[in-house]
Amino acid sequence: MSPPKDVLNALTKLGVSDSAFEGLTTYVAVLDKWRQRINLIGPGSIDDIWRRHVLDSAQAWPHISAKDGPLLDLGSGAGLPGLIFSILGARNVTLVDSDQRKAVFLREAARAAGVKPCIVAKRFDVALSNEAGAYDVVTARAVASITKLMPILTKALKPEGYALLLKGAQAEKELTEAQKSWTLQYALTPSITGGGGQIVKIWGIAQHDRGS
Repeated sequence: MSPPKDVLNALTKLGVSDSAFEGLTTYVAVLDKWRQRINLIGPGSIDDIWRRHVLDSAQAWPHISAKDGPLLDLGSGAGLPGLIFSILGARNVTLVDSDQRKAVFLREAARAAGVKPCIVAKRFDVALSNEAGAYDVVTARAVASITKLMPILTKALKPEGYALLLKGAQAEKELTEAQKSWTLQYALTPSITGGGGQIVKIWGIAQHDRGS
């Protein structure tokens, strides 16, 4: 399954190397095989895997400044975006998903693509029990609202760390809701795949004093 020409051009502009593109192609083939067994991606996006999933994840790659630093991907599922980042060159990636079947898929897809992320088949709270404050970057795509993610982000991130969340058209509404309970700084970048999506970068997170 080859990408449309415009998607290929977009990946090239993002700096995707030939070897990384080969890895992405292998990943797509494994995903296409496995999505027939378990629910990895929505049925309506099957015919546009490269745009709706690969490019949608890869577009956040330039926003990751610490390519060697520890990166945690929450609710990795189909490997989006964490496994994509690993294929693109991130060298210290942890993928977390509590679904054992999805963890098996992630291991097979990673092996086939020639990368070696750490894959943890546990709930977030269990996975982070000995990893508090360990990560430079935390990523998530289609996992939970920003408000629900905030406690996990504060536990996982180093003080200077940041989150990259791939959100839909409700991103600003979610940020407004999160700011009712949390102090945070953020930056928004419109998605190049359309649909009103946003890449949301969040840092400087602190919970409001409950007594105030």
